[in-house]
Amino acid sequence: IGLKSYSSRKSSRKSSSFPKRAKINVKAPPGKLGIILANKTDSKGTVVSGVRTTSVLADKISPGDRIIAIDGEDVSRMSVPEITAIMARKNDFERVLTVLVTPQK
Repeated sequence: IGLKSYSSRKSSRKSSSFPKRAKINVKAPPGKLGIILANKTDSKGTVVSGVRTTSVLADKISPGDRIIAIDGEDVSRMSVPEITAIMARKNDFERVLTVLVTPQK
């Protein structure tokens, strides 16, 4: 299950060399999603650290993406266990995940 730590150095300066992350909504069907989450190392929040090849979201979510809301509920500052608990509670239903996607290089 290798959980990787991502270190991203953020500065207060705005830099045009870093593309802005796009915010998308992803419909997630009932059941397990096959995504692996990790706590962000540089701030609060959770990042997608891996996506199983069998995941129903494999073509929509990538490692490095951040889940910031589930069904409109802000989870941007929640830890992995908190987000996992919400996902488990809603496991029998379709969920809408709001995701900040990693900019493509």
